[in-house]
Amino acid sequence: MDEIDVPPFFICPISLEIMKDPVTVSTGITYDRASIEQWLFSGKNTACPVTKQVISDSELVPNHTLRRLIQSWCTLNACHGVERIPTPKPPISKAQITKLLDDAK
Repeated sequence: MDEIDVPPFFICPISLEIMKDPVTVSTGITYDRASIEQWLFSGKNTACPVTKQVISDSELVPNHTLRRLIQSWCTLNACHGVERIPTPKPPISKAQITKLLDDAK
């Protein structure tokens, strides 16, 4: 792939890669969903990796506008070897998680 400048706000602060499923946490910082989920759930971390503030709500809000901008940028730069990111699957709800856990008992 040719060297191409990726807009910095398309890059996840954790993985340092182009975000595929950007989500925003309660501190207002946007991360790639897979990276922030791993950060929050694997190490019992409760602080935002960028601001170090406690994340008051574990809900991850999809950043649809940023995802569309990233997809458009990828499409425009396809001639440079940039692949378009797929549209992410909808996240599982808390009710679905509870049902799965209850069913597993």
